[in-house]
Amino acid sequence: MTSSSCFRLIVVIFCCSSLTSGRVDRHPKIIPSDNPLILHKENSLSLICRGQGILQWILAKRLIPSEGVKVEKCDSRHYSHCSKLTVTDLRASDTGTYSCNSSEVGSHNVTSVYIYVKDPEQLFVEPHPSNPQVLSIYRDETSLVVPCRTTSPDAVVKLEGIPVLSKNIAEEKVWDPKVGFKIPYGPYTTYSWLTCSTEVNGHLFLSRYFPKRHTKLLQNIKITPDHVKVLVGDTLILNCSGETGPNGRINFTWEFPKQKENRHRTSRSDMIPGNPITMSQVLVLPNITMEDKGKYVCHAFLERSIHKNASAKVKVYEHPFLNISYKQNHRGVIVVSEGTKKLVLEPRVNAMPLPDVIGWYKDGVAILKNSTCYRMSGYSLSILDLKHGNTGIFTISLGNQLKGLYRNLSYSLTVEVKPTISEAELSNQDMQPYTSGNQHQLTCTAFGVPLPQITWLWQPCNTNLLIEHCIFKDEIVVKPDAQGNKYHNWIKNINVKTELVQGKNKESLFTHACSRSLVFYEGWTNGSMITSPGLKGKGFVGSKFLSVTPHKLCRPVKGIIVGAGPPWGRPSSGKARPAHSLRENVGLGGANTDPWVTVRLVRSPLQKCECF
Repeated sequence: MTSSSCFRLIVVIFCCSSLTSGRVDRHPKIIPSDNPLILHKENSLSLICRGQGILQWILAKRLIPSEGVKVEKCDSRHYSHCSKLTVTDLRASDTGTYSCNSSEVGSHNVTSVYIYVKDPEQLFVEPHPSNPQVLSIYRDETSLVVPCRTTSPDAVVKLEGIPVLSKNIAEEKVWDPKVGFKIPYGPYTTYSWLTCSTEVNGHLFLSRYFPKRHTKLLQNIKITPDHVKVLVGDTLILNCSGETGPNGRINFTWEFPKQKENRHRTSRSDMIPGNPITMSQVLVLPNITMEDKGKYVCHAFLERSIHKNASAKVKVYEHPFLNISYKQNHRGVIVVSEGTKKLVLEPRVNAMPLPDVIGWYKDGVAILKNSTCYRMSGYSLSILDLKHGNTGIFTISLGNQLKGLYRNLSYSLTVEVKPTISEAELSNQDMQPYTSGNQHQLTCTAFGVPLPQITWLWQPCNTNLLIEHCIFKDEIVVKPDAQGNKYHNWIKNINVKTELVQGKNKESLFTHACSRSLVFYEGWTNGSMITSPGLKGKGFVGSKFLSVTPHKLCRPVKGIIVGAGPPWGRPSSGKARPAHSLRENVGLGGANTDPWVTVRLVRSPLQKCECF
């Protein structure tokens, strides 16, 4: 080998050595390095940790600082930091993992060592010989740890169960003295007890466990009420509730303004069994002030940090009030048609505190809560199957007796009834003879809301008895003081008056006379047509008229056509009006009519006018 080659080799070796010596191990180093480290009861533990960052100890059981635990600085040597841990008077419960954490900017490193503290009188680190420890397991987990770890790595431990362990668990269980037993646990595996046992020097040691299924179900978290109004000085009560599954237990916490004053108290309500299970907690805050208004939050927790929140808004008022107004735009004046299935009167109520007196009245008479015609719900009143009898003034009366606040609100209801002409008065009359040249009176009684208008029409016909059909098709509007002629009776006057018919407000009523001609009935309404029962006809919707041809008669007759309809438009006043009938009389003067013409109205099967 030449001298130059040797020089290159020496340089390479030197460079590699320099790189190796410059590499710094960032993990802290614990001395002694034995892992695990086996000690005995009442011994002392001394550990030294060196690292490049700030060092911190984490002990298996004890806290820093505490009795028998000491941490002090030591020689860091080629490290930047050194810490010495001393634990005196060791106990079996000190068995476990001891860690040294090294923290630097942007990095965190840990080195651990496991310490066994042997104690011939306590083989299990955390024994439960009498009161079993609850082992929580969720249905989606596939394994369960039975934490019967021991103070000696050489202990021989046996696992038993009630009922007896299945073959699968017996064969697949794994023992680790630092952990305990790890066993397979299916979604429907159930054991009442699991027991770890070992025997040392003829002494039996036991540790018992109770497996318990837990749930991840946490739903429907809510605060009731979620919008609260309270007065200054009142007590605020909020209830936070949630739902969970079997073996679930919800823990509640609250967050709200002025919570630090600690004026509140909480109480857990009884669990409501079922599937799911409902749990709740009540927050009580007495002597409310204006500063207590704001957002109130309820935090609901399950194990394993499963949590959900709910919130409520609280408004605080200095003085009580009671306001009531119309919710709709009708301003309390309502007009509906007869036959409407349902009408709801629903006022807008804004009150603090809420009314404790609620009553509805119709025309000053209280409506009973068990009424079959009305239904009350909250502040609303429902009127069912509306009829004309429902017309009136409906008033809601609200009050708060404690605060001395009372308010009323009224609705004016009008139930419109379409105009009709009744044959009730005529149906019971016998044949009436009318003599030519004499004065006669015909009466038409019509009923409707609003008050209908009555129009009389005359349909003249040829007086030839051999002719069965009218020659003239145009009807003539009957007017008073019109002189009669060959085809027309003289109308002396037409009188209109409103009255009760047969002791009550009849739907309608009319009478008429006919001579030897065909009788036509004609009527019109604003939006609907009125015809007498039993007549065939056709017409047009709206303010058109309806012509009706009756049952074919044996002899030609002359007749008067009667019609009834509402006045054009609705009344300007919004007040409800009492029902009434309109009776109109027409007086007939002498004219060229055939003598001894009589009228009879037959109700069934078809209404018709017959001449005799």
